[in-house]
Amino acid sequence: MMNSKIYGKLAVTNLKNNKKSYIPYILASAFSVMMYFTMDNLYRNRSLVEKGSPLAIMLSYAAAVILIFSIIFLFYINSFLIKRRKKELGIYNILGMGKGHLGKMLFLESVITTAASIIGGILAGILLGKLVYLILLKILHMGGKIEYRISLASIGMTTIFFGAIFILIFLYNLLQMKLSNPIELLRGGNTGEREPKTKWIMTIIGILCLAGGYSIALITKEPMAALGKFFIAVILVIIGTYALFMAGSIAFLKMLRNKKSYYYKTRHFTAVSGMIYRMKQNAVGLANICILSTMVLVMVSMTVSLYGGLNDVIVTRFPYEAQITSSGINQKEEGQIEEIIKNMTKKNHTMPTSQIRFHVGRFTTVYNNKTKKLDMMAAGDYTNSNTVDLVMIPLSDYNQTEGKNVKLKENEVLLYHRNHKRTHKKSDTEALKNKKVIS
Repeated sequence: MMNSKIYGKLAVTNLKNNKKSYIPYILASAFSVMMYFTMDNLYRNRSLVEKGSPLAIMLSYAAAVILIFSIIFLFYINSFLIKRRKKELGIYNILGMGKGHLGKMLFLESVITTAASIIGGILAGILLGKLVYLILLKILHMGGKIEYRISLASIGMTTIFFGAIFILIFLYNLLQMKLSNPIELLRGGNTGEREPKTKWIMTIIGILCLAGGYSIALITKEPMAALGKFFIAVILVIIGTYALFMAGSIAFLKMLRNKKSYYYKTRHFTAVSGMIYRMKQNAVGLANICILSTMVLVMVSMTVSLYGGLNDVIVTRFPYEAQITSSGINQKEEGQIEEIIKNMTKKNHTMPTSQIRFHVGRFTTVYNNKTKKLDMMAAGDYTNSNTVDLVMIPLSDYNQTEGKNVKLKENEVLLYHRNHKRTHKKSDTEALKNKKVIS
């Protein structure tokens, strides 16, 4: 019976001897931990992000996507690592170490690499999070004292999630070792590759998922609906990308091989036959690169577009140089505000060239398809596609502002919707308490 200290010494020695393989593995794992922790920590920072806001939803989606990607990515790099270690494990097995002893040794190796990856990733995430936090404040033009907080909940969730991933990886490695005999372990690193089979079902699933993901992204026009469907579209695109690289590429290459007029040429013959075997080995890696590149391009383009378009948004929403808003005042106080404005413009030697004054009542609500009513209690749910912003203006103010002479009968309202193609059904009038709707 082997002393428990020997397992520890063997685990540390093995990690040192295979440092060229384990250092990149630990760095890649720590990078995944860092990215997830950064997003989750920003999401839980309530001084920066309000719960239920679009930014909070986007950060939560980003954390979920990073976690899903990390599972695939870590299993992929582990498969290369365990393949290189099979010969070493086979030698230990032949020298007298049983599968149970090897399992204990692999467990201690997993504990060391897991601890290094999670601790290193969280520490790096704390440093990177501060930088991302400052960049976010700069982009959003948020001043004042907004503290960067390290959430203990984020540390706990990161440890739990990635701890579970590394446990699954350890169990996978253990299963690989248990199912192999010593001879197979010795030959594990030099096992020849069989020709991959054509997986038409996976190929079709990949095409459908990719088409579905991009269709959702292109069809969805409403910003509120886009937030709710964004996560579904991203998951479909990830599944479609992996499926097409793993199965679609093989199917396509075999179609080229079956086309004799193309395949039986000097350049094409060796290239196509070699690519079939290479794609089997490298499909997941290429899919990882593709998804990472797409994520970077989307993040950079979105950030640049949003930041560059801020001025246009401000000009559109606030077309005038000065805006004065008052609430909860009576007619007398309104007249006093008017006098103050006149005195200020006179004192600064300015003369307003265009002045608009109107009274507004506004609130956000959600239209309930079942009850046919507007639900005020669900107004904070930004993911709901039935979110409605109601803005009410007196008819006299509307006519004066727009230069029109619209007349309404009793119990009539003039309804404007930004989507001019919208048809006003009975449900629209029911939501407005059966008042007649004209447009």
